[in-house]
Parts: sequence; C-alpha cells; structure tokens
Amino acid sequence: MKELSKIALGCDSRTFHDGGDITPLMDICLREGVNVFDTARGYGHSERVLGEYIRAHGNREDYYVISKGCLPLPFSRLNVRALKKDLETSLKTLDIGYIDMYLLHRDDHRADLEGILKVLNEYRLAGKIRGYGGSNWKKERVEKANEIAKANGYEPFTGVSDNFSLVPWKKDPWGGGDGCVCVSGDEAMLSYLKEQGIPNFAYSPLGRGFLTGRVKSMDPSSFHVLVASAKRAYLSEANLARLARIEEIARRLNLSVSDLAIAYICNHPTKTIPVIGTTSPVRLEQNIGASKIVLDEETMKELMAIAK
Repeated sequence: MKELSKIALGCDSRTFHDGGDITPLMDICLREGVNVFDTARGYGHSERVLGEYIRAHGNREDYYVISKGCLPLPFSRLNVRALKKDLETSLKTLDIGYIDMYLLHRDDHRADLEGILKVLNEYRLAGKIRGYGGSNWKKERVEKANEIAKANGYEPFTGVSDNFSLVPWKKDPWGGGDGCVCVSGDEAMLSYLKEQGIPNFAYSPLGRGFLTGRVKSMDPSSFHVLVASAKRAYLSEANLARLARIEEIARRLNLSVSDLAIAYICNHPTKTIPVIGTTSPVRLEQNIGASKIVLDEETMKELMAIAK
C-alpha cells in the first residue's frame, strides 16, 4: 500500500457532486501532501471531475483513490450484478487505470459474500483495483468476509470506511440497507482494526458540523447551524456534555474545537484517516494543519474517555 496522508479529501461536497471547478481544492492537497481522495459511484459527477483532474495533473501514483459501489437505491444492491455494473462504470468514468481501494458502500446480511468476494478478487488480480473493503460494515461482518476470503484464497478486506469522531451518534443520520456504522466508542471494532492493521477512512469526522466550533454546548441558539440529519445523529444531552469537555480542553490547548477533533483522530492508535468534505480552500488548509498537531499521551487519554 502507498504511504497515505494523515487526512483525506472527501469528494462528495457540492463542488465535486455538481461537477464544478475542483482545481483550488485539489491544488492545495497536492501542495500539502494530501494524496487520499474519497469518491463513489453515488456521488454525482465526483468520479468524472476527479478523473479529469488526475489525468491533467502529474503522476497517477501521486493519488490514492477510493471509490464505492452497490449503494442502495433505496433497496439493497449488494449483489454480483450491481457490483460488476458499478465497478465497470466507475473505472470508465474515472479513467485513471485502476482504483486503489474499492469499498462496498453498504452492507446487507442477505448478500452472497462468497460471490461478491470472488468478483472483487478477480478485479484485483486483473489490476483494476488494488484493494477492497466495506463502508458501513460492522466488526462481525468484516470478520465474516475475511473468513470467506481466507477459505477461498482471496485477498481479505484491507480497508473500511465507518463513521468516527470525538462524539458517537445516537442515530444513523440516513438509514437505508443495514444502516450506517459509527465506531466511536466501539472498543471491540477499534481493537480489531488496530490488530489487523486495517485503515478506517472515517467519514463525518466533525460530526456533520457538531464539532466545527459553530455549535456551542451552552448556547441552544447555535444549534440551528445543524441540518436535520446532524441534529438527529448528534444533538443529545450526552453529546452536549461531551462537547462542553471538548471545548474546555481546546481552550486549555489554545486550539479550536475543529482542530482538536481532527488532531484526535490523526493521533488515535488505530490507523484512522479523517475524510474532510469541504468546499472552502481556507477551511481545507486549516484542516490539513490540524492533522499535523501532535497531542500528548495524557490529552489523548482524556479525549478517548470522552469519546466512549
């Protein structure tokens, strides 16, 4: 696997999704050493504009591209037919030779995992994808997939993309299929990922706006900045209590809440890479700067206790 940057650019922001000019964001990433880019078949025009940029700039090996397929629309599509269709479409749309990490976008316990792993392994052996895994897959399902892979001589899952941040959500923001997976405070899953050396490309690392600093734990009038899905997922008494403690630590360290939240993920003992989705070059540079902050052991213990 390539050496991965500490942070990833999420390519489902409006600019990518609508097929806009991604050059300012991408240029910052290349200049600052960010090489992980997270897209998907279900992200509008994202794959197309990302592929166009990569083909027009530099060496393909400078980029680590994640894409995903088999997203429910709205019913489960985790099957061999949909997988082949989505994979071929993504490869054609990106047009960059291969995909570094291909993730199954949602799980379905009824799926034919053996058939799906067979297809993924065939694409890997053909050089069209270099690794594969699951987005929103729970520990027992990742283990099951890897048991099947081992039994058949296939490559196991080598990546996941689950929600992870300083605050666990109380409800899945979106639902669908077997739902989305939050591993914040899930010690069993975090230990498994650490033991297996599986990276987690963590989406919503700032809690869909809850940890940007715009939401104040003691100011209910600030809650309006959260969209409905973010309120459903994160706005609870328990998380407001967590946020108050996070605000206190941030003040003590002279950091913003968002900088502390990103630094926590980048300093976590698991291999976790926060996926940042922003349309603002200024915020992107701030987030990249936060990924370089080193937190001491005592601060990490304090934050890990909060995140449980």
